[in-house]
Amino acid sequence: MPRTTRTASSRRAITRRALVAGLALTSVAALAPAGVAATSDTADTAAISTATGSNDHVLYWNNAILDVFRKTGGTPGPLTRGGAMMDLAIYDAVNSIRTIGKPYLTKDASAEGAYGSLNTAIDYAAYTSLRGAFPNYPVADLDSKLRTALAMPDRSTAASRDRGRALGTKTAQALIDNRVNDGSADTTPYVVTDAPGHWRPAAGTAAGAPNWGKVKPFALTSGSQFRPGTPNGFASAADMLKSTEYAKQVNEIKRIGGKNSTERTADQTELAHYWANDVDGTYKPVGQQYDHALTVFRKYRPTSDSFQSARLFGLTSATLADAAIAIWDSKYGTDWDLWRPVDAITRAGEAPNADIVADPAWEPLESGVDGKSFTPNFPTYVSGHSGIAGAWAGILRDYFGRDDLSFTGGTDDPYAKGVTRSFPTLSAAAQEKADSRKYIGVHFEWDNAAALDLGYRVADQVYANIL
Repeated sequence: MPRTTRTASSRRAITRRALVAGLALTSVAALAPAGVAATSDTADTAAISTATGSNDHVLYWNNAILDVFRKTGGTPGPLTRGGAMMDLAIYDAVNSIRTIGKPYLTKDASAEGAYGSLNTAIDYAAYTSLRGAFPNYPVADLDSKLRTALAMPDRSTAASRDRGRALGTKTAQALIDNRVNDGSADTTPYVVTDAPGHWRPAAGTAAGAPNWGKVKPFALTSGSQFRPGTPNGFASAADMLKSTEYAKQVNEIKRIGGKNSTERTADQTELAHYWANDVDGTYKPVGQQYDHALTVFRKYRPTSDSFQSARLFGLTSATLADAAIAIWDSKYGTDWDLWRPVDAITRAGEAPNADIVADPAWEPLESGVDGKSFTPNFPTYVSGHSGIAGAWAGILRDYFGRDDLSFTGGTDDPYAKGVTRSFPTLSAAAQEKADSRKYIGVHFEWDNAAALDLGYRVADQVYANIL
């Protein structure tokens, strides 16, 4: 069991084009505080020394995006889409300056060897792509983050930084253009199947992102490329609902996932909250993976520079984005829009099974800040947390070439303030995140097992085919 410690602590083309035009009219010197830019071109060759460790601008922006997640909220898809746009734009800018792999979309040959432009290129690639991906996000906050980034130590000339601005803006705009009409704006309403075993939204609420499984992936051929089979291989929902295996799945969550469970241990309760981050205002489940990826990179590549971090986060963000698409395809893209444990338990009388006793008063441990129990507002199969966790562990394992990377990471969840947990391997962290969804009462074991496998398959596909 992981050791636990506690610490004190479609198209908006006109708008987008206008954005780029505005950026083109703004010089880096105007945004950067006085004294930041060097005055000699000889400084450019040494500028790469400022792109390491705590001054790595890739790491800065992958931390800054957590605030975007906190203030945006919602389902994983739009968050991961924005993260992938940002990190792939950064990657293409960095890869233009020094070849570190295949370009994702763009490689500007004229930027080869322009090391003095590196940091500013990263900053404008991130800033421009985030404005494109999150058009309703407060511009003032992104402007503030950009100013902070531009004020970081940089031994480049003003001219080199201006070239970096142009390069970063160019690679970001390529990503923005590439995602126009990618399906992310599809608002087709979800049609409820009024039958036992089928999920339905909570009263008075809309289904969470029912069309996200049809969004154009970043690396996969489609959201259904690795679609899991039906739960436990059942041929029909009717066969599943009357089976002994289904009863086992339901009764396990009934015992260990309820708000008032007497079988769940204190550690299981803690890890359930630690991994949740479902409440808006947190960095959400995907933000925790970014946070932990930063932790792992800093531990195992403490002196690395932006050329290494750009590739890791380009791969990681693309993987998380495609995992979200694949997961949502499984949730909504088939006739198996399976109901959640809360319905399987409280409405068990609608699907008679001799081994399940209905409990109309049962509630999951999952709770909002008001203490009221809730369940995420989308079907159960497969688990989003588990699939994201498998994708994260898989792509980091592929990048580092090993699984045995121990680390200690934190959380944003309001029910686990100050909690950190330690893990011996990447896969151990992913498995615990999957298990947590049972202890918090919102997923069956087969949701988690199928999602973990899906996430690992997505990661391997991304790693083998891009960058």
